[in-house]
Amino acid sequence: MIISKVEQFSLPDYSRGICNIINDELSVFGIEQKGKSLGLDLKKNRKTTLVFIDGFGWNLYSRSKNFKNINSSKISSIFPSSTDSASISLVSGLSPGTHGIVGYKAFVKSTGAIIKPLENTYASAFHGNNLLSGIGRLNQMLKIDTIFNALSRKKIKSVVITPNFTAGSSFSSLIFDGANEVIGYENIWDAFHIYRKAIENDSIKFIHFYIPHVDTIEHIHGYESKEALEAAEYIIKKIAEINENKKTNTIITADHGHKMVDDIIDLSKNKKLIRKLDIPPYGDSRAPLFRSRYDIRSELSQYSMKIFGKNEREILLGPIGKDMEDSLPDYMGAAMDSVGFTFNYKLKKKKGEKWYGEPASNHGGLSPDEMEVPVLTLP
Repeated sequence: MIISKVEQFSLPDYSRGICNIINDELSVFGIEQKGKSLGLDLKKNRKTTLVFIDGFGWNLYSRSKNFKNINSSKISSIFPSSTDSASISLVSGLSPGTHGIVGYKAFVKSTGAIIKPLENTYASAFHGNNLLSGIGRLNQMLKIDTIFNALSRKKIKSVVITPNFTAGSSFSSLIFDGANEVIGYENIWDAFHIYRKAIENDSIKFIHFYIPHVDTIEHIHGYESKEALEAAEYIIKKIAEINENKKTNTIITADHGHKMVDDIIDLSKNKKLIRKLDIPPYGDSRAPLFRSRYDIRSELSQYSMKIFGKNEREILLGPIGKDMEDSLPDYMGAAMDSVGFTFNYKLKKKKGEKWYGEPASNHGGLSPDEMEVPVLTLP
């Protein structure tokens, strides 16, 4: 088994996971690899597409009878397996311990704040509040060397196809740095139209195609729902149809799977815990992270949560980057059972304001359902 087991958990495997896919991509174009590859069956010097399906976990993939003839392997996500953290790892090959974006709500020391990188806001903000504009874009604060940078240095043309809401964002400027073009789309039909044109354009040699729809459906209906399975099957069938008779390497993978959630626990109600924290909890719903100079294990003992300490950072976050020690959490939580955690950064709601709801399923933790993802290759 490629993923180590601890109790009911699957620990991230940074030798065979989503961080390694970049090395398979680089090998296609004869570019020096950054580390170990997955050994995917890809043809050299051929147009290559990475289809990144948000929320397409191994648990969802394995339920379908329509995927049986596809070449597939089970690999590991990173921790926490939030889209923000995983997206950076996927395009750079870096672990969260090296790139420093740890969780959907991440503490970024250069901003002095807990932020939502994907939304370019402070953690207390709601969608549409671009509160980080006054302190610069993420690519000015963080530096990563992406697959697109590597291709650009060799004059190899790459494009990104991503939803409009991310296409021009600060986060996109970080993770898609080096791409010749970032193309936004309005809906899934628009996305496939753009993808088809990119496949048929001989000058484009690498396509990164991000699809968030399966994850959205899972949050609403749960990963066990027929709606989630139908969405995943439709997307992969459509990709295969567009690629038919095209000389293209196609890799399909995901950032994480999902776990059914029955209860959301508000950590802001634990006053003893809050008094011992240097900053509010951050991270992800099923992977709360804590910074504290005190031992807070007793304050967290009432929760269905496994606690990992500083000396276990590398187990969860992978190799720790230079100058990252002070930016990483002191304690890392992993939800047990079907629970999630939240923290209300605002003590009072404004009239008509809604706080984070209770999704049918969620992610970020260390269960096999969340950590195990497929990597598929289409002929």
